Amino acid sequence: MADYSLNVVERTEKGTPASRRMRRAGMIPANVFGADKDPHMVALNENELMQLMDDEGFFSSLISLEGLNERQDVLVREVQMHPYKPKPLHVDFQRVQADQKLSLNVPLHVVNDERAPGVLAGGTISPLMTEVEVTCLPANIPDHIEVDVGAMEIGDTLHLSDLQAPPGVEINADPENDQPVVNMAGTKPEPEAAVAEEVAEEAAGEGGEEAGAGEEEE
Repeated sequence: MADYSLNVVERTEKGTPASRRMRRAGMIPANVFGADKDPHMVALNENELMQLMDDEGFFSSLISLEGLNERQDVLVREVQMHPYKPKPLHVDFQRVQADQKLSLNVPLHVVNDERAPGVLAGGTISPLMTEVEVTCLPANIPDHIEVDVGAMEIGDTLHLSDLQAPPGVEINADPENDQPVVNMAGTKPEPEAAVAEEVAEEAAGEGGEEAGAGEEEE
């Protein structure tokens, strides 16, 4: 079942002038393709689309297109944005089929950072990736993939191979290039024994200097 729905209408005119007229009327041109069917030209309400785009999950979830002869479940494949305004200009949707696996990017969410030993020691979590490509059936599309940093120490790095995918989901990773996902930055604290030894050496050195200074005065 789709997580989002969008109302769309048929679009018969194409070309730049027609698209401009459409946008002035508050509508965004879009194309629907895939699933061994002919491409379909549609248009959707700009305000409705922009509200859904504020939700991170919208870009990695099934969307039901309503208002056509038949309901179509799709994924967002590309949103063309205005060069300098936060406005969409065009959207490409891909149809999905329940029995066919697909690949898409889903967000990465860091979890358990508040209890990570590295954080408690003054370190900082540094995300190196914000999303990852996965392959799965449409029914198994995850909202996100968790990156559990609860055991990370300062200097540690988690890679794609360390991530746990939900059942039915495969993380697309190159085994010869295990990309880093997050690291724990900071300065490792010195062991207590080493610190104590350093303090003792400094104290001994200061005592020797004071003694030497006294001998010179005699």
